[in-house]
Amino acid sequence: MKLPDIKNPFGGAVYHFDSCTSTMDEARRLVREAPHGTLVVADMQTNGRGRFSSRSWVASAGKNLTFTLILRYTRFSSVPAAITLRSGIAVARTIEELEPVLMPGISVKWPNDVMLGDKKCAGLIAESDGSAVLLGIGVNVAEDFDGAARTEAPNAVSIASALAALDRAAAMAYAEAPYRIPLILEKTLSSLFDALSPAFDGAWHEEFEKRLYMKGRTVRFTAGSAAAPRAVEGTLAGINAEGGLLIIPDGKTEAEAFSAGEITSNRTAV
Repeated sequence: MKLPDIKNPFGGAVYHFDSCTSTMDEARRLVREAPHGTLVVADMQTNGRGRFSSRSWVASAGKNLTFTLILRYTRFSSVPAAITLRSGIAVARTIEELEPVLMPGISVKWPNDVMLGDKKCAGLIAESDGSAVLLGIGVNVAEDFDGAARTEAPNAVSIASALAALDRAAAMAYAEAPYRIPLILEKTLSSLFDALSPAFDGAWHEEFEKRLYMKGRTVRFTAGSAAAPRAVEGTLAGINAEGGLLIIPDGKTEAEAFSAGEITSNRTAV
């Protein structure tokens, strides 16, 4: 897939790769010289990864949007608060704008996934190399639309597959029309620009609360690091002002805040 000229509201150059290991890898190669807003996009990733190094992001040619944005800030305090959560809002807004029929099922799973129903449609990762924030985003546009079983990602879903039961023609447009991915990219960049702006500083928390996946439901949560995990079960109450997850553990009345960990439902891992 060849990308047309992309409008990048962050003002940086756009680097496009037909294939690469991951856009995060390419961004790290560019980061020392690249100015704020530099964008790295790939048609296909051969070794994409998620928040955990043990997890890969399946990304076939022309079926996903995968990109990394290089963001520079003059000081640490200038980095937007809860940058990953705010970016999740931006991706959710983009999908809603493109396909309003999916709106009832769109939510953001703390800390870095966008969900369609109970399946993951997009993932985000934000890393710092000391001089810049690298914001990586992957959106599953049509990866599973052929109906093949996704044994390597059974809890993932594409926009096309989610649409198929509601609007077959719209679903086929995502699977077949090459302009769809550049369109999603431009709309996502525009939404990110708004979500990461100072004007959104006072509004992101309320909006994220409204979009929070499994809010008010019983969850199983693995807190801490892989080396020292702690299992928590209780009611997902929301997030605090810093973006930490609030859970009311079973048998207690007060919420406990967590800054790291992973949510699963009581029925099945997501």
